[in-house]
Amino acid sequence: MNQRKHLTLIAAGSAFLASLPLINVFEHYTWAIRAFLVVAVMCGVGLLVRSLRAPAWAPTAAMALAGLLSLTWLYRSHEEFLGILPSPGTFVHFGQLLSTASEEMSEYATPVGDREGFLFLATLGVAAVALLVDFFAVVVRRPALAGLPMLAIYSVPVTVDTETTNWLAFALGAVGFLWLLVTDNVDRVRRFGRRFTGDGRDVDLWEPSPLAAAGQRLGVLGVAFAVVLPLIPFAMPGGVLEGLGAGAGGSGGAGVGNGRNGRSVSMFALLSGQLNRDKAFDMVKVTNIDDTNPFYLRFNVLEDLTTKGFSARPFTGGAPVANGFGRPEWDSSVKSTNHQARVEVTNELAISYLPIYTWPTKVDKVDNSWAFDPRTAVVYSGKETTAKRTYTVTYSRPEITPEQLRTAKPLNINDPQLKDVTTAPANAVVKAQVDKLIQGKTTEYDKVKAIYDFFSPSNGFVYDITTGPDTSGTKIADFLQNKRGFCAQFAAAFGWLLREAKIPARVAFGFARGGTRAGNTMTLTNFNLHAWTEVYFPGFGWLPFDATPSTAIGGSVTTTYMPAPGAVTGDDPVNRAGGLGGPAASAGPADPNVGTQDHGNTSSPGQGGTTDRSPLSSLLSFFGSTLGVATLITLVIALALGAPSLARARTRRRRLSFAPQGTPPPGDGPTMVVVATDDRAYGSARADAHRAWDELLDTMVDYRVPIDEAETPRATVDRLVQKERLRDKAESGARLISTVEEHARYARTPLTARELRAALSSVQSAFAANASRKVRILAVVLPPSVLRRWRTGLSYRSGSLSVATGRGWDQLMRTLSVRRLAARRADR
Repeated sequence: MNQRKHLTLIAAGSAFLASLPLINVFEHYTWAIRAFLVVAVMCGVGLLVRSLRAPAWAPTAAMALAGLLSLTWLYRSHEEFLGILPSPGTFVHFGQLLSTASEEMSEYATPVGDREGFLFLATLGVAAVALLVDFFAVVVRRPALAGLPMLAIYSVPVTVDTETTNWLAFALGAVGFLWLLVTDNVDRVRRFGRRFTGDGRDVDLWEPSPLAAAGQRLGVLGVAFAVVLPLIPFAMPGGVLEGLGAGAGGSGGAGVGNGRNGRSVSMFALLSGQLNRDKAFDMVKVTNIDDTNPFYLRFNVLEDLTTKGFSARPFTGGAPVANGFGRPEWDSSVKSTNHQARVEVTNELAISYLPIYTWPTKVDKVDNSWAFDPRTAVVYSGKETTAKRTYTVTYSRPEITPEQLRTAKPLNINDPQLKDVTTAPANAVVKAQVDKLIQGKTTEYDKVKAIYDFFSPSNGFVYDITTGPDTSGTKIADFLQNKRGFCAQFAAAFGWLLREAKIPARVAFGFARGGTRAGNTMTLTNFNLHAWTEVYFPGFGWLPFDATPSTAIGGSVTTTYMPAPGAVTGDDPVNRAGGLGGPAASAGPADPNVGTQDHGNTSSPGQGGTTDRSPLSSLLSFFGSTLGVATLITLVIALALGAPSLARARTRRRRLSFAPQGTPPPGDGPTMVVVATDDRAYGSARADAHRAWDELLDTMVDYRVPIDEAETPRATVDRLVQKERLRDKAESGARLISTVEEHARYARTPLTARELRAALSSVQSAFAANASRKVRILAVVLPPSVLRRWRTGLSYRSGSLSVATGRGWDQLMRTLSVRRLAARRADR
C-alpha cells in the first residue's frame, strides 16, 4: 500500500474519531452507526480510485458521490431511481429533514433521541468533515488545515450543552488529529532519508540530533502556551471581558432572547436544560418587604398553540415601564392588597424578560429600554438582559374564592382578544378525554376543576424529568398515555385540554417558591424554575393554576380558589394563608422504589456427575474449562472494578474508628463537643478532628462538590450551606466538624466530638440527595476521591521513575560515548 492510500485510511479514521464527542448530544448511538457506514463507504471508494492512478481531483469527487449515495440509501424519500440513485424528490426530502432539525433545535434539550432530522444533520456533517479532512491531508498534504473542520464538529457538544461532558470522546478526537499529524510527519521524514543537524553535517547514530532537541523544546513551549493562554481571561480583573459576553449568562446559565432580533430559544428547552443540570446555581434573590406568602415569580408566557405545542408570540404594542401598568382586570367585588418586593438577578439568568410577580402595578429602577406588554403582562426588552440587574416591583394580591369563580360571567367566544387563546389543534385523543371530563359540567370553573383534577397523582400522573416513549406520534397523546413528565408538560397538557373545552388558557414560566430563605430574602436557583397554566375568567382576568403534583415541586403553591389536584377541599384547607396561595406540604419528590427480581439463576447441585473425584481435581477441571476461564476473568474484572469502592470503605472505616456505633442524639443534628482534659486526650482529639475533616473533604470530592484548599474550615462550611443547600442535621453536622477542626488546628485545647460519625453521615446524605443518580452511583462504585489519590500517587511515582531513568540513561551514554572511548584509546 502506497502512502496516499495509507493516509486515506488515517484521514477517514481521524474524521470519525473527531465526531465522537457527538455522543454527548445524542441519547443513543444510531447516529454513530450511520456516520461510520457513510465514512467507511467514502473511504473505500477513495482507496479504489487512488489505486487506479486517477487524477488528483478524481478521488475527492468520487468520495463526494459515494457520500451522496450513502445518504440517499440511509434517508430514503421513496422517490429514488433504482432505490439508491437520488432524484429531485430526494433533495426536497433532504431539505425537509434539515428544516425539521432546525425547528427542533429550539424544542429539545440534550441528549436528544433518534429524531430523523438530527440524525441526518449529524451524518451529513460527519461526511462533510471526512471529505474535507481527506482533501487537506491527502490531496493538499496540509494535515494541520484538516484540523479546522475536525474542530468544527469537535466543538458542537460544547456549544449545545453547558454541562460537563464525557471527556473520553474528546480525548479520542484529539488522538485522531494527532494520529493524522504523526502519520504525515513520519512520511515526510521517511522521504528525506537521513538525519541531519541543519548546519550541513551528518549526525552519528549515538549523537542526539540538535534539530530533534530544538523540536522538543518548541513542543514543550507550544503545549505550555496552549495551557496558559486559556487561563488569561480568568486572571484578568473583573469586568474586562464582561462587555464581550453580555447577555450570555455565566457558568452555563440561562440565556434566551425575545424573538425580536431573530429566532428565540424555546422556553421548554430552557426549562428542561436548567432542571437537568448537576448543580444548583443562584439565579434570583427576592426580598418580600411586606408579603410573607407570595405566589410564583413570573417572567414569560406562551400563547400560540400548534400541533407541536405551545410557543411564544411576538410582543406588539408594549409601552415603556415608566408609563405604568394600569389596574388589573378584576370585578369590583374582589378584595386585594398591594405589596412590594426587591428583586436581584444574578449573572446566571441572562434573559430578555423581567421576573416579576403576577398582577404588577409598577416597576422601579429599570430604564425605558424595558416595555410592558398589557396582553401578556410581561416586561421585556429588545436591547438589555436581566443579568446583574436589581429592581423593585409593586404588585397586587387578590382574594378570590371558588364561589366567585362559579358565578363569573359567561365567556364571550366572539371576543377578538380571546379568539386566539381558545383554539386547539384537532386531536382525537384530547377531544375524547375532554368530552369525558366535562360531561355534565355547566360552569367554566367546574370544567376547569374537572380537567385540573384529572392530573392528580391518584389518577396515575407522576412527576419525572425523563418522559415516556414516543408511541402515538403526538406529544400530547404520549403524555396523556404515559402520565409521566415534568412541570412544563403538565402545564402545556392542562392548557391544551382547557382550549379543547373552549376555555382561554396559556402557559406561564417563572420560579416556584422554594429555595433558601434568610429572613425576608428568598434565593431561587435553576432547580426552582417552574411552569404553570393561566386561565381566563371574565371579571377576574388571567388566574394561575398549577397542575403539577404539589409533592414534586419544592415551594409549590396552592391557590385559595383551586386546591392541589386530588386534595380535600373541606374545612382543612392546605396552607390557605395569604389570599392567593400557600406552599405545598412537601418540599420535593421522593425517589421511586426500585424493586428486585429473582431471575431464577440459582441452581441445585448437579445430579449426573461422578462423585469419586477429589474437590481439588473438580476445581481444576472447572477452571480448566471455557466457562471456568470466563468466570475467572469476570471475577478478576469485578475485583478490579470493586477495588476503588473497597479502598474507600476501608479508608472511611479507619477514619471513623474514633467514634463508636450508635444512634444520633435527638434534635436537629449532632452538636455535642467536649474539651479534652489531658495530653493523651489532646493528641487523640486532634487526630480525630483531622480524620473527620479529611473524610468530609473526600465526601465532597466523591459527590462532585468543589473544594478549595485555601479556604478555612469555617469558610468551606459556609459555602456548603449556601451553595449545596445543607439544612437541619446536615448543616449542624458540617458546622460541628468545622468547629472541631478549627480547634484542632488553631486552639491550644482541642475539642472531642462524640457525634462526628453521625455528623459525617448527615452531610453525606445531604450531598447524595442533591446529586444526580450518576454522581451517586459513581460515588459508591468509583469514588473520585480514591481515583484522585491513586492518580496523584501514580504521577509522583512515575515522575520519580522518569527522573531516575533519565539520570541512569545520561550516565550510561556518558560511559559508552564514542568520543570518550576514542579519547581514552588516544591517551593510552
